[in-house]
Amino acid sequence: MANLILKNGLKAYQEGHFKSAIKYFSKLENDDKKDYYLGLSYVRLRDYESATYHLNNYLNKETDYKLMTQILFVLGYIFAQKGQYSKSKKYFQKSLDLDFNNSKAYAALGYVFYKQKNFDEAIRALKKAIEIDERNATAHNSLGYIYADINMKLEESIMQCEIAVKIKPNYAAYLDSLGYAHFKKGNIKKAKEYLSKAMEMMPENEEIQEHFRNVVIKDMSRKKEKID
Repeated sequence: MANLILKNGLKAYQEGHFKSAIKYFSKLENDDKKDYYLGLSYVRLRDYESATYHLNNYLNKETDYKLMTQILFVLGYIFAQKGQYSKSKKYFQKSLDLDFNNSKAYAALGYVFYKQKNFDEAIRALKKAIEIDERNATAHNSLGYIYADINMKLEESIMQCEIAVKIKPNYAAYLDSLGYAHFKKGNIKKAKEYLSKAMEMMPENEEIQEHFRNVVIKDMSRKKEKID
């Protein structure tokens, strides 16, 4: 019976039916990973309070360092989503203490440092992520975006964003970053091209909307200057 409940819960989770998965996982008895399954399901529903409760419960019991590394990473992600960057940084660093070659954790740490406006540390962490895994598209994209955002190494910014787009061509966030980098470099035509694609994919995203508006305003301003 327990095996069937677990099987149904995992199937529901994999199919994206997270509320159903929670119903199944809640029925598990004497399963060491019950809190783990529940925690991950609540993360997917963005119920971060419940997720934190269950993941911490499991973390207190777990001794497998690989699973501990994953849980610490997920807790870091949760606190980053909540804007609690000091806590987030603590969990990502604990994750790296267990696995110092975790490219994803370095990339996530780079994001946290960026949000804390610690740009030097953000760049250092992202470069480390790329050194470990040169196909970490998130790290390339984040590094390129940060360079653009602080008006630093704009050619390098474009190159890093291009690498991310090459690895994952149809991802709106990466197209947005590449468009933003071109905008900062003054390449308005290319900026408009990439940001238009990003807008088509994620028209409700406020950051993409803002970047696209800035490009349109700049484009209109340049055209007006030519007429005048």
